[in-house]
Amino acid sequence: MPIYKNGNKYIVKVSINGRQVLRRKYLGKTIDSKEMAIQCEKDLLLRFEEHHKDYSINELFNLFEEYLFKRYKETTAKRYLYSFNLVLKKYFTDRKISDITFSYCDYINECVNSLPHVSIDNYIYLLKTFVSFLSMYGLRINLNCFYTYKKSRNIRKFPKYYTFDEFNKFYSAIEDISDKLMFKLLYFYGLRCGELRALKVSDFKKDRLVIDKELSNKGRFGGQKIFDTKTSSSIRFYPYVDDIYKLFSKLILDRDLSKNDFVFKSYTNSSFCIGETTIRRKVQEYSAKAGIKPIKVHEFRHSCATYLINKNVDPKDIASWLGHSSVNVTLKVYAHLLPIRKDSVKEAFNKK
Repeated sequence: MPIYKNGNKYIVKVSINGRQVLRRKYLGKTIDSKEMAIQCEKDLLLRFEEHHKDYSINELFNLFEEYLFKRYKETTAKRYLYSFNLVLKKYFTDRKISDITFSYCDYINECVNSLPHVSIDNYIYLLKTFVSFLSMYGLRINLNCFYTYKKSRNIRKFPKYYTFDEFNKFYSAIEDISDKLMFKLLYFYGLRCGELRALKVSDFKKDRLVIDKELSNKGRFGGQKIFDTKTSSSIRFYPYVDDIYKLFSKLILDRDLSKNDFVFKSYTNSSFCIGETTIRRKVQEYSAKAGIKPIKVHEFRHSCATYLINKNVDPKDIASWLGHSSVNVTLKVYAHLLPIRKDSVKEAFNKK
């Protein structure tokens, strides 16, 4: 199985039982070093050699990690890897491919469904992903053996939110101009925390606010990193509401911010943006000062949606405002608010 060099790049060629496989890229990247070519060669050997070999699954965990980061967005892959290592990995450690029988998968499925978590569906999906990955190395198991057990009752915990009056109380406790702008953006636009943190001065145009990226510390290797938005629908252009642009203009003058600066800078390092922990601490501080219950940072987004729903704004417009991929997402997430509006249906019957 030779490795060819073509200029500054490498080509790996596999030939097994008359089947030839050529690779110019490995894990989505051009093979530009011999070390990378050797690793690609090992991976291809594992993947394409005859499946009579009974692999130790321990040997495949690192390859599964690479598989996740190749298949999913970096932050999503890191979250999946953490969940897998925390909950599912123990069921496959020190086992071979031949040990993963249908009856053993049924046992795993029962264990996962017994977990005291509300995200059983996510673990089942991740379990299917790993077993699908193992199929490249000889495992033959029908993915339909993994499913979520039907519950006798469907208990859902609804997110908290601030009413408009509660937000005004919260806002009145804020004196810092940067924090005033921050929480108005969270409440009026329903920004995700990563979208807020990624905002730069250049995103505030004269006639609109541009949301086209997000920032996270949850990349593969940690540290602050800017990513594309969650979906293409998350790219939005907002008209300015209330006094948001006025607050922004005042902040620019007070903090002497330049075009490429983060709007909300870190207190310890001006080249970085504010941290999520700092924002959460501010929520606790201002809610206590205002004498109201604290909510999570993401629940400002729920507060925005709740306000718009109770103002009878069209769900399609709400979906567009929040950056949802479709109106169905909006209706699914905020369906619990609709019973509040059933009074109007009751009145319609009472007027018969």
